Amino acid sequence: MHSITFLGTGGGRFVLLSQRRYTGGIWFDLGVNMIIDPGPGALIRALQFGRNPSKLNAVFVSHRHLDHYNDAELMIEAMTHGLKKTGILVINKNTLDYISEYHRNSISVIIPDIGEKFRIHDLEIQAIPTIRHENGIGFKFFTEEEIITYSSDTDYSPELIRYYKDSKILILNVISPDSKKTDKHLNTEKAIKIVKRVRPELTIIQHFGMRMLNANPNLEAMEITRETGVRTIAARDGMTIDLRDLEISEVDGQKRLFDF
Repeated sequence: MHSITFLGTGGGRFVLLSQRRYTGGIWFDLGVNMIIDPGPGALIRALQFGRNPSKLNAVFVSHRHLDHYNDAELMIEAMTHGLKKTGILVINKNTLDYISEYHRNSISVIIPDIGEKFRIHDLEIQAIPTIRHENGIGFKFFTEEEIITYSSDTDYSPELIRYYKDSKILILNVISPDSKKTDKHLNTEKAIKIVKRVRPELTIIQHFGMRMLNANPNLEAMEITRETGVRTIAARDGMTIDLRDLEISEVDGQKRLFDF
């Protein structure tokens, strides 16, 4: 079963520090096990939500903010079974120095240019641009059945549309509600512009800041659906999407954690 599990849906320093939403990143199982942007708590949230970090094939880091890379070294240790030479780190070029040489030497490292396609096992992936985040990258995943795009943190630009096109699932980091001013990030208004033009089968918003949480992400997702006609949901911590039918399930994280 191909699936996506949200190990954390929080973003920005205030949510990170309060853990009002977790900041563990996103776990992709696309025949290849990957964690995307493992922020603080990635390891414990993976265990809590039933994912085994020792089964990872790759760790992805889109840029050098703490809520995206903080637990990368920890997940590398899990992936390499104590630093045996195995696994892949996909990382943007100005974040590589944030990963210790000790950890870099235990894995293969891919530093993709914007637009570049590469493979991890049989999975094709493309690095896509972000706006107003120096050297940041998003990721587009090509399976036999679907195309899944992850925006990472970005501002809006029409330039993004051609990279997001043909996505069955579009995951957008929407840090703020409605038209609230957001330097370097998306708000709901900007997300609507993107979704209207890309028209995926499903849009998932996540990476919520404090203002978004106060406004209620579910209501913002409903607004995107109303304005675009595209099914849009607000991710929740521990939520899993089954990619066969786009059905949603959730783990009782507290019960799962105590099972270990």
